[in-house]
Amino acid sequence: MMMQTQQREFYWDFVRAVYLLLGVPFHVAVAYSTHFDWSVPSPERSPVLTFIADMLHTARMPGFFVIAGYFSFMILSRKGVGVFFQERMVRLGVPLITATLTILPLQMVIQTYFEVSNGTLDADAFGSTLIARLTHFDEPWISHLWFLYILIGLTVGISILARILQTGRFETIYRNIAEFALRNGAMSILVVAFVCTQLAVALPRLEALGGSKLMALLSYLQYTPYFLIGGAIYLSPVAKGRYLGVGVLAGISGLVLAYVATWEGQTVWSRTVFLVSGFFAALLVTGFVANMAQRHFNRANRTIRNIADASFSIYLFHHPIIYVLVGLFAKVDLPPVLEFVIITPVTAVLSYLLHKAVAANRITALLFNGVRAKKAAPQLETGQREKETVAA
Repeated sequence: MMMQTQQREFYWDFVRAVYLLLGVPFHVAVAYSTHFDWSVPSPERSPVLTFIADMLHTARMPGFFVIAGYFSFMILSRKGVGVFFQERMVRLGVPLITATLTILPLQMVIQTYFEVSNGTLDADAFGSTLIARLTHFDEPWISHLWFLYILIGLTVGISILARILQTGRFETIYRNIAEFALRNGAMSILVVAFVCTQLAVALPRLEALGGSKLMALLSYLQYTPYFLIGGAIYLSPVAKGRYLGVGVLAGISGLVLAYVATWEGQTVWSRTVFLVSGFFAALLVTGFVANMAQRHFNRANRTIRNIADASFSIYLFHHPIIYVLVGLFAKVDLPPVLEFVIITPVTAVLSYLLHKAVAANRITALLFNGVRAKKAAPQLETGQREKETVAA
């Protein structure tokens, strides 16, 4: 197994919290999007909030999956396949089951209620519509929990490979492939462009073949490369140095590419530009964020640690809260941006309070966070503790 320094890298706390917490403003902004109909949309649409949602979307989940890959490979390397697989199944699978049985049905009730409230659904159809949603597996039964399904699938995949190849050999092969790609940068860029071109050609055909369900699955799977890149960043000092070396100019370039990635067209060429610019924008922006975090937040900070530990719960709980608040504000005549400014912090605070309630009990902490209660141990310095994290 690959041996790496056990010194805690505090800046990942900050980065992890940023990407999960950005889910709050992102989903609030999506409710006002001009080109996306959310489950409980606002009747008032906003180009400004649409732009904010589109820009956040470019880097938010790619950054999260990079971190998820980084910590997954860290646990695999330090603890072996068996412990890695067991810990991941508990950490990801238990909250997935719990949230699916509690949060998602609640969201369906809220969504159906506001459809009646805003006049898009007859009151007489409330019961039948709700029953249909509860008894048919579709998008409402996945909702914002999709990333847990993808992480579980990736956990299974790398566990199988590590078991077949043996962990040490698997890591060596993986690291060598990553460093070969870095040594041959021009070739790697051409490969990315070729793959994006093939996707641009295939996507309309796949949509015609599998409809919205297949396209939704592909939209979830698009983050797999970032998870794999995160693994490479952990295993390869060269890859880590490149990722954490993204400076200001490269970060600005990433923002420009992110803006280009908001222009999704209908031709093969425009779709290719959309895919390529989105991929490199995500790497540059998230690399810059990690660089800044390493520079300024690479020390023990209780506040950041607490927020990072709460970020998973906040992500689980924020969705139904936004449903309710957006639905209520639909009855109030306020500018969309002002509603966004009000709903975002209120959602974050309420979600944090729910996290505190859940974390206070070891049973609910296991059910919603996948965190097992540990026996009391002598107090250690923050830097000596190895945390468990959803990104791990």
